[in-house]
Amino acid sequence: MDSDFFKEYDAREYDALERSIGLDKRVGQLKPPISYVVPDRHDLIWSQIAFSGTLIFPLYPYPTSFFGGGGKNSTKEISDLIQFVKETKKIQFVLTHSPSEYESLEYLEPILKEFLPPTCTRVESKDFFDLKKKCEDEINLLTQFSPDYKRWIRSPSGRYCHISDIRSYAVLRHLGFNDIADTYIEHFLTDPEFSGDYIQTAYNLLCHPIIDPLKANPSFSSDTIQRARDYSLTTHSSLKRLVYPEIGSYLMKKCTYYPESLEACKRLIDQYKENDLYDVYSALNNAVIARNESIILEKKDAMNDILDNIWEDRTIKRFATGIRGSIDITCGTVGYCLGSPSLGLLAALGLRVVDGGKYIDQFSELISKKIAFPYMATIYDFKKEYRIKK
Repeated sequence: MDSDFFKEYDAREYDALERSIGLDKRVGQLKPPISYVVPDRHDLIWSQIAFSGTLIFPLYPYPTSFFGGGGKNSTKEISDLIQFVKETKKIQFVLTHSPSEYESLEYLEPILKEFLPPTCTRVESKDFFDLKKKCEDEINLLTQFSPDYKRWIRSPSGRYCHISDIRSYAVLRHLGFNDIADTYIEHFLTDPEFSGDYIQTAYNLLCHPIIDPLKANPSFSSDTIQRARDYSLTTHSSLKRLVYPEIGSYLMKKCTYYPESLEACKRLIDQYKENDLYDVYSALNNAVIARNESIILEKKDAMNDILDNIWEDRTIKRFATGIRGSIDITCGTVGYCLGSPSLGLLAALGLRVVDGGKYIDQFSELISKKIAFPYMATIYDFKKEYRIKK
């Protein structure tokens, strides 16, 4: 790709950082409900696009396309996606690295040149910068005792994970989640695979939405939850600390259509609009932020009815090509628990939890300081894909 383009792009991003222009000031108008694409399943975006008002889509500098398997199919799919985004504003692309890191990725050139996605840089306070430096020194010291880990972080993927883990560890300390941070350090040398998975799951679920300038809800695949479940129930089950703190309340689990193409996604979006799903979902999300239990329960019931009505709509099954199956979607609150007898979100997902209220108390303190607000999380079970008989 054109190197001059990337030099100018880098300069633009550096200037925004120097002028402390936050990411929330550099994106277009976002339509609620706003959510993030599932981190480990970019290849299964259509159901996520349909279920969101705006989907925040981080672009990683992967060497191969996650669209269409590469080649002509990938090029055509990206071209169609660009036109769809221009018409609907359903996706907000952002970069995870500086623009120059993408120079060799020709499959992303159309998206980069059309939208100039901003970089997910954060303006950090001096206190946090100092804390992160301390955490980095601590982790780098441990690294010296593991030759295998030292070799791994010399690779591009290892280096990226290492930098990401350092930041996640610092944020956990910064927000007061010291038990989770301690667990990460305790297993850093003895079980690095567990340690890395554990801290990234904790960061993505508990921390990122708190510090995210776009205030978007996190989304996860059932694979992420299964890994957390496996770790807590098997290898480390003897360690009391490895049960998870309950983080909120389970709201609902529904089966909905699974579009396998952009055209099928458009059809499902039309059905969601006709049934007022986005308005009701936004109202539910606002009620969670406001911690208004009566409205939460009211809008949750309305969401259940809407999704039931859409599921029973035979016209989708009959006419929508590319909708041959369905998946389960689970929604819950994080940072706020409904009154008894509500079921905890992590308990509903099958994780071992301790219901001591410690996490909720920590979150309530962050809320009182206006650092955080409760939010919703969505879990997509891509493994439970059901074929539809038309």
